[in-house]
Amino acid sequence: MEDPPDFDDPGPLPIRQPGRARRAASVVIVLLLVASMVFLAWISGRGEITVAPTAAPSVVSSVAPTPAVARRLAIVDTAGRLMTTDPSGGSVVTYGQTGVRYHFPAWSPDGTRIAAVGTTATGTVLHVFAVTAPEPAGASGPAPSPGPATVIYEAARGGPFYLYWAPDGTRLAFLTTEPTGIALRVAAADGGSPARIVREGDPLYWAWTDAGRLLVHAGGEGPGSFLGEVGEDGSGPAVAGVEPGDFRAPARSTDGRYRGYVVPGTDTPERIVADTADGSARHEVAVFGGAVVGFGPRGTDLAFIAPAKRGPAVTLPVGPLRLLDAGLGTARTVLAGNVVAFFWAPDGRSIAVLRLPPPDGTVALVRSTTPAATNDGLALDLVFVDLATGTLRSRAAVRLGDTFTSQVLPYFDQYALSHQVWAPDSKSIVLPLIDDGGATALEVIAADGSGSHRIAGEIGFWRP
Repeated sequence: MEDPPDFDDPGPLPIRQPGRARRAASVVIVLLLVASMVFLAWISGRGEITVAPTAAPSVVSSVAPTPAVARRLAIVDTAGRLMTTDPSGGSVVTYGQTGVRYHFPAWSPDGTRIAAVGTTATGTVLHVFAVTAPEPAGASGPAPSPGPATVIYEAARGGPFYLYWAPDGTRLAFLTTEPTGIALRVAAADGGSPARIVREGDPLYWAWTDAGRLLVHAGGEGPGSFLGEVGEDGSGPAVAGVEPGDFRAPARSTDGRYRGYVVPGTDTPERIVADTADGSARHEVAVFGGAVVGFGPRGTDLAFIAPAKRGPAVTLPVGPLRLLDAGLGTARTVLAGNVVAFFWAPDGRSIAVLRLPPPDGTVALVRSTTPAATNDGLALDLVFVDLATGTLRSRAAVRLGDTFTSQVLPYFDQYALSHQVWAPDSKSIVLPLIDDGGATALEVIAADGSGSHRIAGEIGFWRP
């Protein structure tokens, strides 16, 4: 991800409370997004779903029932306290110790542990906690007390600022700042071995391909850039014949066969590429500006957003949401408009989309009556797309909290790999929203439009 700010301010980019400089950055992002709506309205066209209902995506046929799991949220409140709750905000279990302010907790893939970066008066730490079961309803006595944290990494300066579990839960990969830029490190999740540097670069994004290998995009565009699959020792070849393009997170299909990334175009500024590591298949889509890609949890569909037509340069990726079938090479538009972020549901049947409000659209409101960007958040159109039927499940206006707007939204493709906004049953998502009084709280929003409810907290993510 991008180079974090000066560490004289004790909290790196994706994790600290937005101070005056961070709020200014948030405003810049908001203004860029809103400005994009002005000159991109003609790029993406109007309307909603453009795929025919009969053209069901390849992912649907391979969807298996989602197993039943205990629905829990990992939450950080405004004071930096880390806790887990049930979906209504009850059955609270608190983790950590006084003097540590936690940020952006991430569940292990099996939901038995939580990792979080914490800032202290002397530096930054990376902690892992074993998840403690809450007391049964109606139980008396003291609240459950989790065990002490396992310290994975700590530093007085240049500490960790983003983390991502390996798919088997045995390792954590995380970013730290170094004198020369950003380092990607990997450490054992049980604290049994020291962290080692895998790769350096600025910016730096990656996706785990299996328990011991990572698809890394490092070093920006041009000379010194790198796109390739490496082991934990950093060794591995770059993708042959490829110059990395617009700098975002690469993608890997769940079965490990396909990968997705962006390269410079010939007749257009950029190209979306979906290929296999052995070279047996390669498909491309020309796009007219910055792009973001992400595979669904099952199947071969690679979702992406990018300008679809030639127009003014866009600082952030904005455009219609489209799907490229990595196996067949066919591409189709799923949702028109100026999409700025998307999140696949765990069952692969739906996608939650955040986009700039259509200039000719009116929407129902979720806890907000101010459909405008302000210093206290960003107003966006939240749309749930049902891929099986080619229809909208629901649509509402939301106003995102400052922390999510400035620290998650610009890097949503990387956060989507490590932090889950969807409930494991694919029925709802959680987002930090601002109410009419200017207060931020977590909102659990039903994908079918049946309602929402608020939970105290500044940021939160679902157990897988």
